[in-house]
Amino acid sequence: MPVETIYTLAESNITISDGAQLSGITQGDGTHLVGKTITLNNNSWQAVNIIDDNANFQDSSNGQTLDGAQTYDGVAYAGGERVEAEYGLTLQDPDGNTYFVRGFNINEAGGGASYATVEGLAFVGGVGGFPPVGVPLTVVSSQEGPSNPYTALASPPCFTRGCRLETPFGLTAVEDIKVGDLVSTLDDGPQIVRWVGVKRLPAAALATTPKFRPVLVKKDGFGPGQPNCDILLSPQHRILITGWRAELLFGEDEILVPAIKLLNDQAIVSKHCLEGVEYYHVMFDQHQIVRCDGLWTESYLPNVAEVDAIETQKEVVALFPELAAATAHNAARLCVSDKRTSVIRVGS
Repeated sequence: MPVETIYTLAESNITISDGAQLSGITQGDGTHLVGKTITLNNNSWQAVNIIDDNANFQDSSNGQTLDGAQTYDGVAYAGGERVEAEYGLTLQDPDGNTYFVRGFNINEAGGGASYATVEGLAFVGGVGGFPPVGVPLTVVSSQEGPSNPYTALASPPCFTRGCRLETPFGLTAVEDIKVGDLVSTLDDGPQIVRWVGVKRLPAAALATTPKFRPVLVKKDGFGPGQPNCDILLSPQHRILITGWRAELLFGEDEILVPAIKLLNDQAIVSKHCLEGVEYYHVMFDQHQIVRCDGLWTESYLPNVAEVDAIETQKEVVALFPELAAATAHNAARLCVSDKRTSVIRVGS
């Protein structure tokens, strides 16, 4: 059976008004949270690998189990434990924007009413489609028995299959990069890859949900050799922008801007891939700027030091023991995504 990866936020990284918890008292339908606010304290999205007998992450499924032993929110779980989307919640931010989340439940063996324990939240939204961090989100409704294709769940921004990263040994396709490999970085020279993840989206998902579609950056789109060939990035993957616009608008020599914010209908366009797409995440000890086919872009940013917490660090170390001596990640550059980015579009 296939292995799917979902990205969640553990309950220790979530604050709920009135001291409420994600877990219900009886059957886990989420009604106990309606009217309360949920705040995501950071963006420490935790990858959970799941073996599933179908293409949907859903409630009450005996075919969804952990792919091997995994640690979640500081608790060790054995491989084969059943997992499910216990309930659905509809959240709304102060501006009226709506977000859909799923209660992530690990059905511990011998745990009694284990369906009523919810260990974290999963998110509907595609690549980069997470709710905002640090904003109180009001629970406007709950749903029993949710089901969503894995392709519809949120995942971090990333590279696509075929993108080549600069390494000390030449260009290497991102799908060939493994944990322990060296990749060249702008600030710190060759750095060791600590984690690689992959998210596959079929053509059907791209056709029905355009926001999942990758962004095509055409050859020389940012200047000669930047990039040196056409490349595809996930919509929220940030690109390094330099020059007077960055200095004038943001007071920085260099900033990072999501690819989707730089669309100009010429050199940078949204792309519908008839064959589907594979997104890849590459993480280092720190957030880094790496060169992808001649274009400087970011690596995966798992958390931000300013909003990180001790428990989050414990969780990261539980996932990646080799990072035990590492400090919390800071963004390598100022990350910008507001309306001012329209002024810095290439060709504008």
